[in-house]
Amino acid sequence: MKSIIIRHINYKYKIVKKIIIFISLISLFSCDVCKYVPSDETLLKKVNIKLIESSSEENDFSKEDFYNLLVQKPNRKLFSNFRFHLSLYNLSNQNRVDNKISIKQAKIDKLNQKINIRNEYLLSIDSSAKLKKLKDRKLVFGELLQQKGEPPTIYSPFKTVRSKDQFSKFLFNKGYFKNSISDSSYRISKNKEIEITYYIDLGYPTYLNEIKYKCEDQEITKYLDSIKNNSLLKKGDIFDTDNLILERDRISRYFRNRGFYSFNKEFIYFDLDSNNNSNKINLTLGIQNYKKTNSNGLEELNHKKFSISKINVKIKPDHNSPSNILLDSSTTPFLSVYNYQLIKFKKKIFKKSILFKKNDFYNYDYAKQTYKRLISLGLFNYVNISFDTISNNHLIGNIDLNPAKAQNISFSLDGTNNERLFGFQGSLDYVHNNLFHAGERLLISFKSSFEIQLLLTDAELTDVSNNINTREIGPEFHFYLPKYFLINKIGNLKNHTNPLTEITGAFNIRERPDYNRVNQELSFGWVFHEKKNITWHINPLLFSVVDVDISSEFQDQIQSFNDSYISASFQDHVVAGGVFSFEFNDQNLNYNSEAFYFKSTFESAGGTLFRIHELIQKEKNTLTNSYDFLGIRYAHFQKATFDIRYYQPILKKSKIVYRLYTGIGIPRKNLSEALPFEKSFFVGGSNSLRAWRARSLGPGSYYDPVGKFDKIGDIKFEGNFEYRFPISKWLEGAMFMDFGNIWLMGEDSLRPEGKFQWNNAINEVAIGGGLGVRLNFEYFILRMDFAIPIRNPYNANDISSQWVFNAVGDRDKHFSTQLNIGIGYPF
Repeated sequence: MKSIIIRHINYKYKIVKKIIIFISLISLFSCDVCKYVPSDETLLKKVNIKLIESSSEENDFSKEDFYNLLVQKPNRKLFSNFRFHLSLYNLSNQNRVDNKISIKQAKIDKLNQKINIRNEYLLSIDSSAKLKKLKDRKLVFGELLQQKGEPPTIYSPFKTVRSKDQFSKFLFNKGYFKNSISDSSYRISKNKEIEITYYIDLGYPTYLNEIKYKCEDQEITKYLDSIKNNSLLKKGDIFDTDNLILERDRISRYFRNRGFYSFNKEFIYFDLDSNNNSNKINLTLGIQNYKKTNSNGLEELNHKKFSISKINVKIKPDHNSPSNILLDSSTTPFLSVYNYQLIKFKKKIFKKSILFKKNDFYNYDYAKQTYKRLISLGLFNYVNISFDTISNNHLIGNIDLNPAKAQNISFSLDGTNNERLFGFQGSLDYVHNNLFHAGERLLISFKSSFEIQLLLTDAELTDVSNNINTREIGPEFHFYLPKYFLINKIGNLKNHTNPLTEITGAFNIRERPDYNRVNQELSFGWVFHEKKNITWHINPLLFSVVDVDISSEFQDQIQSFNDSYISASFQDHVVAGGVFSFEFNDQNLNYNSEAFYFKSTFESAGGTLFRIHELIQKEKNTLTNSYDFLGIRYAHFQKATFDIRYYQPILKKSKIVYRLYTGIGIPRKNLSEALPFEKSFFVGGSNSLRAWRARSLGPGSYYDPVGKFDKIGDIKFEGNFEYRFPISKWLEGAMFMDFGNIWLMGEDSLRPEGKFQWNNAINEVAIGGGLGVRLNFEYFILRMDFAIPIRNPYNANDISSQWVFNAVGDRDKHFSTQLNIGIGYPF
């Protein structure tokens, strides 16, 4: 025990030493923030904004509103006061940078001179000769530091005046015409740094008084009453130019949705009559006539309403095909579809997507929704909608489409290695986006995995070899219909942009020397895209049958355990229930921007069957004291999960990703011993706690020295931090830390340390970390993560021994390395 304490103290001392060194480095970086500030200039250290309200009424302004308008801002700060980006810039030495640039540039110029001579010689021999490109100088290390960092913000009196002007204009547009802006500053740090304070006197606001409407067009005048009733401009409101802009947009859209195809917001103007003494303003909203230039000068015309007389859909020619002959034409008096492609499309796709009907007045929102419906089908890479005017106030709609690739095949592969236990899993996917020529989508996946696992019946662990003994293989399919099958006419569902019905089936076989498991699954449901970032999945039908064939030796071992949890995990069962999920995702893959992801899932199974069987008083199985369905005991449980992720950009191409995942499954009466194996939680693997193999950790502080059984539980908590940064154009790096564990809801005789207890849960959280590299090949990312455990949850009563670097004795039980190879990011 003494040696453990001494080792623990030494380890803490090392930690403290590292922290001191880190703080010292930060101090070193921070000590000379004025390194690149000229002797006759000052560094802008801080900007303060103080609001002064002359009126007693509250306003919605915040200091951030004005801070965003600053023409000159101080250098960015981390941890409230550390100017990291400026310190990074200051690490460079300008003299060395200039010297290295001159040396490198001289070499590049000399090389380019030789290339020019070579190119001129080749051209003199052959005018069509292939010429060698001139070389560009690469950035030196000091330039890279300056590029990633931030130069000092030199105080500028001129920019201070411009900032005050920006504040004043902003307040004027918000109705505070009599605002007043002043500033004061004082120098610090021997006159090398300066701090500015802006004093913003809002003054009294100006209110809207009388609102009038002016229009000479009789056709437009008919709609004025409706426009007034829904106006964003109300008497007594504070004058705000933003509301004027919104009102122009609203009125313009209002008329364009009622047939006025040529109407736009430029026809709307505002006249303002203010009385400075009363702080009130009279407003006149005018709508001008359409003006046309002819031989007699400028002529004013009334606005016209246009109706749709015809729609032409043209699927553009494939330039790779032998010819551009019209392959298919489907024509009606109103909708004509011209297909120049080998790919066929049924006309009902366009009838459902195009909202216009014959002789309907032009509607801007209908045109926008038609575009969204066509592009969301996933059948076209390009959609363009335009209109041509013809006589008698009619329009012809032209929809040009460029079809996407109909079929695609992809392959993915993941691999792991931990203490001679090798494994890999792969997936071959086939996608057809237009199976029956009406937007039906089919995805067929053939998944397999091959691993070396410890045999559950091998007490001496003698079967660890290079022979693969665990295989999992099976196909699955996903079939998507571009409509809400069975519920399409309920409420407003028929107006949804991207209706989708999903039918899924899977057949999976897992073979081990100890047992074989066969899982057959079928599900049916709908996918609702409420908004761009929001998706609902409702699967009212989820049905699966699991058959487990256990070897006689393993069956004897299970019986010897006399443990209900283990027994329930290795028995045949049926799952009959449903799944509901909500997903929010505002990630933009094309930009390194701040993003948030959230998904919650609720699953219930067996409840309806159990109530029916109770109601009809069905006879129970005497061996299990439970009800059967199709001659097999059925699962009975509720399960909920929550997945939260936050993507925070740090530099131009780097980010930190934070993730929290938690879930709980509650076994119910008909199968109360445990959740079905495939519905249980586990941690570890390439997308979880990467310092442990999948299903090798937990539950709780339970430690299995043999590592035979898959570790599963009823409760899961997991968190991840990952810093992702570029190394080169195609190579990315990562530093990560994972933490979490699984627990049981109730007692288990074989794993008494696995039950969840609030007062001890924090001591049972495993922690791992490591480094990773990603090979970014544009179309896919190959990922390799090297991870080590930092804290094992075993022995929760002695917290110091949980830390891997404090472990004494049999270190192999506590310390191991894990290499994960996968496709794509882990989350």
